[in-house]
Amino acid sequence: MKNIFKYAFLALVLISTTNVISQNTQENDTIISVNLDEVVVSTPFKESLKNNVLKVNKLNFKTLNNTKSINFSSSLLEVPGVSLITTGPGISKPVIRGLSSNRVIVFNQYMKHENQQWGGDHGMDISGFGVESVELIKGPMSVLYGSDAIGGVLYVNPDSYSNEDMEVEIGSFYNSNYSGFTNNLGIKGNLNNLSYLIQGSMVDNKDFETPKEKVESTYYENKDFKLGLGYESKKFISDFRFNYSKTKVGIPHGEEDHDEHGDEDHDDEDHDDEDHDDEDHEGEEHDEEESYQDLTNSILTWKNTFLFDNKSEFEIILGRSFNNRKEFGNHGDHEEHGDEDHDDEDEDHDEDHDEDEGEAHVDFDLNTTSLDMKYLFPKNEKTEFVIGSNLMFQENKNIGEEELIPDAEKNDFGIFGLTHIHTDSWDIMIGLRADFRTIKKTDFDKNYSSLTSSLGFKRNLGDNGIMRINFSNGYRAPNLSELFAEGVHHATGQYEIGDKNLTEEKSFQTDFSIETYALNSTFEMGIFYNKLSDYIYLNPTGNKIEGLPVYNYVQDDASLFGLELSRTRETSIEWLSYKTSLAYVNGEKKNREYLPLIPPITLKHSFDFDFDNSSFQISALAKGKKQNLGLFETETNSYFVIDISGSHDLNLLDNTINLSWAVNNLLDREYYDHLSRLKNIGIHEMGRNISIGLNYKF
Repeated sequence: MKNIFKYAFLALVLISTTNVISQNTQENDTIISVNLDEVVVSTPFKESLKNNVLKVNKLNFKTLNNTKSINFSSSLLEVPGVSLITTGPGISKPVIRGLSSNRVIVFNQYMKHENQQWGGDHGMDISGFGVESVELIKGPMSVLYGSDAIGGVLYVNPDSYSNEDMEVEIGSFYNSNYSGFTNNLGIKGNLNNLSYLIQGSMVDNKDFETPKEKVESTYYENKDFKLGLGYESKKFISDFRFNYSKTKVGIPHGEEDHDEHGDEDHDDEDHDDEDHDDEDHEGEEHDEEESYQDLTNSILTWKNTFLFDNKSEFEIILGRSFNNRKEFGNHGDHEEHGDEDHDDEDEDHDEDHDEDEGEAHVDFDLNTTSLDMKYLFPKNEKTEFVIGSNLMFQENKNIGEEELIPDAEKNDFGIFGLTHIHTDSWDIMIGLRADFRTIKKTDFDKNYSSLTSSLGFKRNLGDNGIMRINFSNGYRAPNLSELFAEGVHHATGQYEIGDKNLTEEKSFQTDFSIETYALNSTFEMGIFYNKLSDYIYLNPTGNKIEGLPVYNYVQDDASLFGLELSRTRETSIEWLSYKTSLAYVNGEKKNREYLPLIPPITLKHSFDFDFDNSSFQISALAKGKKQNLGLFETETNSYFVIDISGSHDLNLLDNTINLSWAVNNLLDREYYDHLSRLKNIGIHEMGRNISIGLNYKF
């Protein structure tokens, strides 16, 4: 609690200091330019940001500087309360208010992203190219999206079509730290009522460097191709999207002290995958190609919207994703992490299969089919109403010798209804949903179900203020690892045992937020309390198997509390503005032990200099010392880093070429981030990185 006040005081000092800049020359204040009229699609009523009962943060990728030069996830850090679990600069996973992985749903190209759920060491494998914007909702969203949305939702909007006959965009980016090149080419246009879009990108990043050393096997390679075909008439809108992604990423190794390995449940929802990364790293020498992941993901979606004369709408989205994961490396002898149903067949395999050159130790397909339908009733002055359903059919099939998760089928069905009521003083949204999930494998067939609800209130505070209060609950069914784990988990140095009798996690969150848009500044504050029932985690038994401590997956109640503050101010100096934000979250179990992988208190401050054809930014990030630790977590010292960046528009042949640049970790600080998986093997964060990019549109 002491750190909260310290950093809150620092935030106030920064705000007060920059206020002097404004007040010294201020004559005529004007209302700050805030685009509150942008329509969001992650909520059902197609409301604007201002009119939405739910608080939605929207990041426009077309206006963010330098987000494409490193990775997609880094742009999410613009939102207070969002952090990243990272494994070097190429792999990152969002943490929303202390919850991550299976507890955060990602929607990509109109369907649930089903390729990276299990491993906290795996990124989302989403390219920032071909992305229009990202909408982020914090807190339980099971009423809208079903199981797993107890931490929040990331809704990735694909690039919009062009109204021009043809537009071409070419870009290239270079990063000095890891000698990384990123190239992209995009073509889009319109032919009468038919629109098209073609987008391709290639990323080739070598091993990154800390301030003192190069970290071997941290390279990241990606090839991404996107295709879009759209048709629009007065009564019908159709949008077909295809995305193919091929990723190769190195697996770093080091001398690992398992006592420093996070906590007992740092990947409680995704242990299926993470173990393969570290299970064979112990002190061995590896070359770059010896241990790596090879990921292939394809997504097909077809979205159709029917517009009726009575102003009602019917939307249907059909999606299909194909995901293949391969793991290569010198794994040595270890216990399989699959389930007991495959023990007999595993015994038949050659124990030395890992030594076969070019053979993947892990190789499995995950195929998902989804069908989402939604009917929006005609809107009147006081009410609007929507009903919908979601279906998902998923099959996991192991091809390789090792099993991260067993062969299994997962089927989901959900039905929901929401109403938005408008009164003279308040906007009220009420939602109700029923969900059903079935998990099937050999001699296991179990159903999970839940009834979730939400109640939200929004009140305008005059013309330039908004207050929101939301109550919502959510649920998450246990995943395959939590149900069936039976073996050595080398990443944590533990023997882990699942429990087939685990029940659904449930959450209930109270969220209060206030926003003001007055004069030349904006201010936002959010306070939340999230109560988790039957939270799943790993618990020590006191026994040992094969010399390793035994941990069982168990359930207990837990809670999370947090505060988020942000302020943006345009000064009377026309070209100068600043932004300050503060985020704090604390998580505890019922027995008062702290939850793992909770980010430390975070303070950000930036100065923005905007001129006619150029912009320049200086930003500072400070994170406090992490002392409230989960089991097996170690303290992380506080740190402070400075980044600078710029963007310049130049005219070339009656078109615009954009030059962007950035220097990350300007002072070349050596530090650990608490949510870095590489911290556990003694690897610091990336040192100074200089990036430069050119983007040309014609």
